[in-house]
Amino acid sequence: MTAKARAMTVASIEIRVLGPVEVVDGDRTAPLGGPRPRTLIGALALRAPAVVSRDALAEAVWDTHLPPGAAKTLRAHVAYLRRALSAGGFGELVTTRAPGYALTVPIERIDVHRFQELLDRARATPAAGTTAETLRVALGLWRGDVLAGCQAGDWVRAEATRLEELRLGATEDLLAAELAVGRHAAATPELESLVARFPLRERLWELLMLALYRAGRQGDALAAYRRARARLVTEIGVEPGAGLQRLEAAILAGRELPAASESVPVGGEPVGCGVPAPLTTLIGRDAEIAELSALLAQRRLITLTGVGGCGKTRLAVAVAERVAGRFPGGVQFVDLAPLADPGLVAAELAPADALRGRNCLLVLDNCEHVVAACGGLVGALLRACPDLRVLATSRETLGVPGELAWPVPPLSTPPVTGTPGLAALSRYDAVRLFLDRAAVSAVRALGDGDAPDIAALCARLDGLPLAIELAAARTAVLTVAEITDRLHDPALLRTSCQPDRPQHQAMHSTIAWSYDLLDAPTQDRFRRLAVFAGGFTLAAAEAVWGDPAAVDQLADLVGKSLVVVEHTAAGARYRLLETIGRWAARKLSGVPAAERAARDAHAGYYLALAEEADRQLRRPETGGWLARLAAEHENLRAALAWFAGGGGDPGAQLRLAVALAQYCQLRGRYGEGRRWLETALARESAGPRSLVGCALWATAGFALLTCDYHDAQRLGERALGLLRQCGDRIGEARTLRLLASVARERGEYRRALAELDRAMNLVEPGDIPATAAVQHQIGFTHWLAGDLDAAERSLTEALRWSESLGDPVGLASGSTHLAAVALHRGQLGRADRLARDGLARSTELDLKEHIAWAWNVIGLIALRRNQSCAAVGALRTSLELHWAIGDRWRQAGVLDHLAEAVLAGGGASCAAELAGLATAIRDVLAVPVPAQEQPGRSRTQARLRRCLPDPERRAAANRGATRTVPEVITALQAPAGLRPITA
Repeated sequence: MTAKARAMTVASIEIRVLGPVEVVDGDRTAPLGGPRPRTLIGALALRAPAVVSRDALAEAVWDTHLPPGAAKTLRAHVAYLRRALSAGGFGELVTTRAPGYALTVPIERIDVHRFQELLDRARATPAAGTTAETLRVALGLWRGDVLAGCQAGDWVRAEATRLEELRLGATEDLLAAELAVGRHAAATPELESLVARFPLRERLWELLMLALYRAGRQGDALAAYRRARARLVTEIGVEPGAGLQRLEAAILAGRELPAASESVPVGGEPVGCGVPAPLTTLIGRDAEIAELSALLAQRRLITLTGVGGCGKTRLAVAVAERVAGRFPGGVQFVDLAPLADPGLVAAELAPADALRGRNCLLVLDNCEHVVAACGGLVGALLRACPDLRVLATSRETLGVPGELAWPVPPLSTPPVTGTPGLAALSRYDAVRLFLDRAAVSAVRALGDGDAPDIAALCARLDGLPLAIELAAARTAVLTVAEITDRLHDPALLRTSCQPDRPQHQAMHSTIAWSYDLLDAPTQDRFRRLAVFAGGFTLAAAEAVWGDPAAVDQLADLVGKSLVVVEHTAAGARYRLLETIGRWAARKLSGVPAAERAARDAHAGYYLALAEEADRQLRRPETGGWLARLAAEHENLRAALAWFAGGGGDPGAQLRLAVALAQYCQLRGRYGEGRRWLETALARESAGPRSLVGCALWATAGFALLTCDYHDAQRLGERALGLLRQCGDRIGEARTLRLLASVARERGEYRRALAELDRAMNLVEPGDIPATAAVQHQIGFTHWLAGDLDAAERSLTEALRWSESLGDPVGLASGSTHLAAVALHRGQLGRADRLARDGLARSTELDLKEHIAWAWNVIGLIALRRNQSCAAVGALRTSLELHWAIGDRWRQAGVLDHLAEAVLAGGGASCAAELAGLATAIRDVLAVPVPAQEQPGRSRTQARLRRCLPDPERRAAANRGATRTVPEVITALQAPAGLRPITA
C-alpha cells in the first residue's frame, strides 16, 4: 500500500464506542480480539485527542488489581493491538507519546465525540424542529450498550453510566422538541416504553403526561400521574416533584399548557426552587451534574470541595435546579459567605428548622470559614430531619459522619503543545467558557493563530472558572497573549462586579480568603511550598519544611483545597495550582529569610536526589529513577537557577549539572544538559579538578551527541588531562571512550579502536560496568567499519555483561546493535526479534536516541522484505526522533535509508532530494558515509541514475540540499508523501 493510500485509509477509519467497541473502514471491521484490546481502544477514544498516560490505561484495563509488571504487560497489550490493526490493514492508529499513548484518528471520526458535538449544537439551537433533527442524528450513532465487549471494571462502568446519562438526557431533549412541534401522538409510544424502563425519571413522566393531554387524552394523562406517583412512593419513598404536581393541577383545571420546550426545558427540570437565578450560562459540567444528581438519591450530605474559584457554587445551583422536582418539600439556599462570626450560623440556619418532617434539599454555600459551627448544626439537622438532604460547598469538609466529600474538578483544558485550530479547541470546556465570557469584539477577531495563546492561558489558569471569567473580561482592552504575559500582576484578575461577594472580586481575594483561615504555622508551611515547580512528593515537602513527619500538615492543606494531590503508580504527588502558586510566591517573597531558607532546603534536597539517581542509573532500577527525575524536571531546573543566583554551597551548581548529565543523555535532552554544564563551568571553573574534569567530559559528550566534533575533541582532551592529574582511572577510561566515539563518527575506525584498547587497559579487573561499556563501543565501531564477525563477538560479550548487571540501558542498545548485525547478515527474522526487543526496552525507559535507532533498524528490515510503505513509516519516525534530539550524524544515515525506501515505492525525484539532503548534512559535519552504509547508498545512487536523467537528478539533489529535516518529515506525512518534496 502506498503512503497516499494508507493516509486515505486512515482518513476513512471510524472508531465506535457507543455500542460494541469497533474500528471500521467502510464494510471492513478490525480484528480487535478480546476485552483488553477493546478496553484500550475505548479508553483512548473517549479521551482523544489527548494522550492517555500508561497509568490511566492500566487502571482502565485492570482497575485496582494491577498485575505484577503492569507496565510491561500493558506494553505487550498495546503491541498486540497494533499488530492486529496492522494485520487488518488499518495502519498505525495508536501512537506512543509521553507519558503514554494516543490515537492518530481525527476526533470527528470517533462516534462519542460526534455525539457530544451534535448534542451541544442541539442545545444551543432555539428552533425545536432543527433541535429534533440534530438530536436524531446524534442518537442514531448509538448501536447498543456503550463500551460493549470491554473488560468489565469500575472504569468501564463509570464511563458507561456517564454516557448513558447523556444518552437519556438527549432522548428526553428529543422528545421535548418533538412535542414542541406538535408530534404528541407519535411520541407517546416511545415515552410509554421509556417510563417503563426508567420509572424514577420524573422528566419522562412529565413529557408523557403532556403528550397525552395535548393529544386529547386527559384521563390517560391523569392516570400517568397516578402511575408515576405509585412508582416513586413505592420504590424510593418520595412524592412526585413540583413539576409533576404542577402538570397534574393544570390538567385537572383544564388549563392551556405551555409548549413542551417551555414546560419541560431542554437540559433540565423547571427551576422555581429557591436557588438564586444564574445570570450567565453554565458551560460544561454535564457529567458532574448527572453524577451528583444520582448521588443525592443515595447520600444525605454531599460537600462540594475545591479551591476558591473552581465553580462550587455554580455547580451546586445547577444540581439543585436539576433535582428540584424530587423534593416536594422544596429547596432552600443559604449563603454563609457574609457571616463573619461562627456564632451567627445557628441564626442563619434557623429557617431550615421549618423543613423538619419534609422531603427537602438544603443548599449551604461557602461553609469554609464557619466549618466547625456549620458541621455541628448540619449534623443535628440531619439527625432531626430524616427526609432532609444537604448539598454544601466548602474548601474543606464539614466533618459530619456520613459526609461524602466530592472534589470539584477544574474545567478541561487543551494541551499547550500541538494545539489544533480554534474550532477543535472549543471542545474543551475551559476554552468554551473563555470564548463565552470574552468581549464580543475580541471573539470576532480571533482566528486559528490565536489558538496556542488561548490554550496556554487556560492551562496557566488551571481551568478555574473564576480565573477564566476574570481573564476573559480583560479581552475588552488586551489581547490573549497580553493577558497571558501579565498573569503575574495580581491586579489583572480583578472585578468590581460582585460587591456582595468580595472573595470573588479577584483571584487573589479567593486565595486570601482560604489563607486567612489558617493558623500562623500553617500559613508559613503553605508559603514555603511556593518554591516547588511542577509538583512535589511528601519527602520533598518534609525537606523544605524541615519536618520529618509532615504527612498530617500536608493532609491538612489538601483538605483545605490549597494543595492538590494526584495518585500515580509511583505514589502520591502534590502540587499547588499555578494560580495559587503565584500568590504563595508573592507572600513568600515578603519574608526574605524564610524564602532563602526554603529555597536552600529545596535545592539541597534535589541535589542529593540527583546525585543518588546518577549512582543508580544503569542498574535494574534505572526506569524508576529516570521516571522520578523526569517528574522532578522543573524542580531540578529551579534548583540549578537558585544555585546559579548564588544560593547554596559553593560548587553545588556544578555538582548538580554533572549529576544530571547521564539523565539528560538517556532522555535525549542534549541541548539542555550542555547548557546546564556550560553555565556551571563558567561560574565555577576554579572548582575541584576532579569535578571540573567530570563536567568537561560530560559537556564533551553532549557536543558529540549534537555532532559538534570540534568542541567534543577539545573538551574531551581537556577533561583527559585533568582526570589524569587526579589519578582518576575510571574517568580517564570514560573520556577515552568519548574520544573514540568522535573518531568513529568521523570515519577514523582504526584510531577509534586504538583509543578503546587504551580505555580497556585502564579498566580494573572485575569492573564489569566499565568492561561492558568498552566492549559495547568496540562492537559498534566494528559494525560501522563493516567487520560483522568482530562486531558480533564484542556485542554479544557486552550484552552478556549487561545481563549480569541487570543494566536495562545496555540491554536495550545491545539488542538493537545485534539486530543491525543480523540485518546485514541477511538474518531478517532474528534481526526483527532483536530490534523489536530493543525498541520495547527503550520505549519503556523513554530512551530517545535508542528508540530512534531501533526504528531505523526496523525500517531497514521492512525495506529488505520489500515492504517499502512500512519502511517509510518506520524511517520517518526515526528521522523525526533524531531531529528532535539534535543528532545530525544519524539524520544523514536515515535520510539515505529513506531515499532507498521511497525509490522502491516509485518516488525517484523525492528519493533524489532525500539523498541530496543527506549529502548536504555530511558536508556541513565534514564526515563520510559510514563504511557499513556505503554499499546501500551506492545502490540507491545507481538506481537513481537509471531512473532519472542526470540534469533532473542533479536538480532534485540540489533542491534537497536546501531543505530542512522538518520539511521532509512533513512532506512524508502528507498523502502525497512520495512526490517530490517541493510538490
